[in-house]
Amino acid sequence: MDNVPLEYWETSDARQGGLIVDVNERGLCVLSPVDMHIGGELRISVFFSLGCEFDGFQALTRIIGKDLCCQEGWESYEYKLEFIGISEEDRPKLSNLLRVRQTRNIYS
Repeated sequence: MDNVPLEYWETSDARQGGLIVDVNERGLCVLSPVDMHIGGELRISVFFSLGCEFDGFQALTRIIGKDLCCQEGWESYEYKLEFIGISEEDRPKLSNLLRVRQTRNIYS
């Protein structure tokens, strides 16, 4: 999957950025330079393209896994997030992202 931009924030903290490296209907895997604890909850905004248009959705997630990750000269953390809340309005947008991802995997 091409890395997809992500914005996230804990309840009382400023917004941070990260990259999604994998996503499925249960959750996602993200890279972030910020050290966070397992069990923490994050509100996320996911942005992706659908051809010439952009779309996105918001969800509430919980950190269920964490690994230190060193890539190309910078240190980050790889987090596994599970969805614990996504609106009925945003659920089809997640499905669109999964469909686009699957199509790209088939043709790449």
